[in-house]
Amino acid sequence: MKKITVLLFLCVVNLATANPMVRDGVFTLTRAEVEYALSEATQQIRESATVDEASRYELFASLLVSKKILAMLEALKVEEDSTKYHQFLFKKLKAARELDSQFFQNQLMLPDFEALAVERYEISKNEIAAVPEIREASHILLLCTDKCEGEIEAETIASLQLLRNRFLNGESFSDLAVEFSQDPGSKARGGRLSNGIAGNAENVDASFREALFGLERVGDISDIVRSRFGFHILKLESVTPSRQRSFDEVRSALVAEIEKRYREDAYREHLLTLAPKDGLEIDFDAFDDLVRSM
Repeated sequence: MKKITVLLFLCVVNLATANPMVRDGVFTLTRAEVEYALSEATQQIRESATVDEASRYELFASLLVSKKILAMLEALKVEEDSTKYHQFLFKKLKAARELDSQFFQNQLMLPDFEALAVERYEISKNEIAAVPEIREASHILLLCTDKCEGEIEAETIASLQLLRNRFLNGESFSDLAVEFSQDPGSKARGGRLSNGIAGNAENVDASFREALFGLERVGDISDIVRSRFGFHILKLESVTPSRQRSFDEVRSALVAEIEKRYREDAYREHLLTLAPKDGLEIDFDAFDDLVRSM
């Protein structure tokens, strides 16, 4: 009797699993498929499907349409439309690689990277922990770009020299920048640049950096400097000395970098286990003929 009861229970479970929750002709949605779709949907979609019949219908219809599209694509025959067939095939191959990578990473057992991070920090401290000296500056720019030569260049330099002399005679650099600077970004801030500058900042003209780092004291002003934008005078506003970050400051970034490399190496080794072990049989004549035909 107990054996019969168990068999009946298994039959009921199998029927519940096999019976579709939604049917559209030969296309169906099982309970498990609907459950997974809901788990992947946004909270708004889940709530709407729960309380609103139209939203629920739209969810089911969308899933069934996707199934129909998949069925149509899987029915493609290479002899009927080679391009579509191979487009679909290679999309599937790409998706398979991406899913395999995801599944592999999800089950990958990770070691404790803390010790490796400490070792990397000690070995490469000068490279990964160094924070360069940062200087903040204000400037006055007079534009002089295309065809800036001869009389135009001389007039621009002369005008900027007058502004430099006015500052040296006691006028406010900030006020002069607001009135005369032609840099729209810093003009309203009294010439103050929005970001500090490091000595090796590649996004800043070398002539600009050299002039700024040639100033000895906060408040000093440079001689006239030419850049690709025109002519400047610079005022040193502040200096943040160079330093080395502590391990705690870089720990998260180091651990993340080491973990990323570990995952990449582990997956690369996984792929090697799937590679051909006994060599490939290749028809080189056929391959050469194919290349020539292309």
